[in-house]
Amino acid sequence: MIDGALIRPDAVLRFDRLGSGPAALLLHAGGERRHVWHKVMEPLAKRGFLTMAFDQRGHGDSGGSRDTPLTAFGADAVAMVERLTSPIVVGASLGGFAALIALADPKVQENVAGLVLVDVVPDPDPARVRTFLDSDGLNMSRTFLVDDILGRAESLRAAAAALNLPVLVIRAGSGGAVREQDQDRFLELVPDAAFTSIAGAGHLVARDKPLELAKVIGDFLLQDSVRDRRIGLFLARSGADAIPHPGGTLARHLHRTGDTLRAWGSSPALVDAGRLHAAYGTDEFLAALATRTAREKVEAVVGSEAEIVIDSYCRCDRDRSYPTWHADTPALIDRHTGEHEPLSHEMRLSLIELTVANELDVLEHDPEMAARFGIALLDLFARWRPFLGDEAKAAISRAACSIREA
Repeated sequence: MIDGALIRPDAVLRFDRLGSGPAALLLHAGGERRHVWHKVMEPLAKRGFLTMAFDQRGHGDSGGSRDTPLTAFGADAVAMVERLTSPIVVGASLGGFAALIALADPKVQENVAGLVLVDVVPDPDPARVRTFLDSDGLNMSRTFLVDDILGRAESLRAAAAALNLPVLVIRAGSGGAVREQDQDRFLELVPDAAFTSIAGAGHLVARDKPLELAKVIGDFLLQDSVRDRRIGLFLARSGADAIPHPGGTLARHLHRTGDTLRAWGSSPALVDAGRLHAAYGTDEFLAALATRTAREKVEAVVGSEAEIVIDSYCRCDRDRSYPTWHADTPALIDRHTGEHEPLSHEMRLSLIELTVANELDVLEHDPEMAARFGIALLDLFARWRPFLGDEAKAAISRAACSIREA
């Protein structure tokens, strides 16, 4: 666990950071502090994710006052998002309201892969909120911040309605704050939002059921829609949609390759590698979207497993490596250094599947390439056939028919 500080104009906000890979920004409920997330952060780090949890202003070790408008918490959340690469934002209660304020700005949404609201909706019933806050001797129902939040229902609803990213709402158990009518009302604003619940948890879900909450957050990070959005944001920032490539642009080609691998039933990591397989440039396409010295940035988008595949694919000297892949001693020959690296069985399968998906897309969208190299590639794919699944084999057969008819 690494701790640090975010300097704001009127406060210093303390945070804890753990892990590496695609990120989750964790915003706690009012009255809590960042330590409530520690038991959530640890299993997420083990699954290959980066987590960052802040003490919000006026809480824990952070400076500032709680008796400030919700907009101050939202501005803090914007600054937190800026420290991360396309994170999902997880907001519990106060943290959820702060997240909605932050995401009301479309430019902030452009760097966020998804939103998880933990037992909170933008327009809770005021009487029910005050009753809960006065329970157990909390006596928090008449604070400036509570009054300010409850008075912002319409602007928070508008922020929710303008969301253009994957959204998950986690309901607590029977003691939670979100009821059926709240869920129905939220779905009117965000029709594509998903709901789930964690049995046995009260409103403070991170405190009551941290492991269960970690699993739900981790599963959300792995959802196709969240991963695709995070990669899409990276490609947009890198200019891939302005780089010409057969079939339109490099971005379109990369997305099609990822879609093909998904249709073939490939692992999520390989699908993501396919969607970013030219990140460092290849020996056939030198335009790099990132440098190998910036591997952490690519890992933050797709995770370490996919990044390793991408790096291997981009370093591959194809003419010298491909003939070894159907032999007993498959190797990757580095196009930069000439070094020979033995390939594990798993990496060979990944590189073959990715190569076939990539080349089939090029052949489909570039008749000249198909005429020049189609037969040679089909012969190569025939030697790789024992390593491919049925869907890939069928795709090769369709390509062969098209090339021979041409």
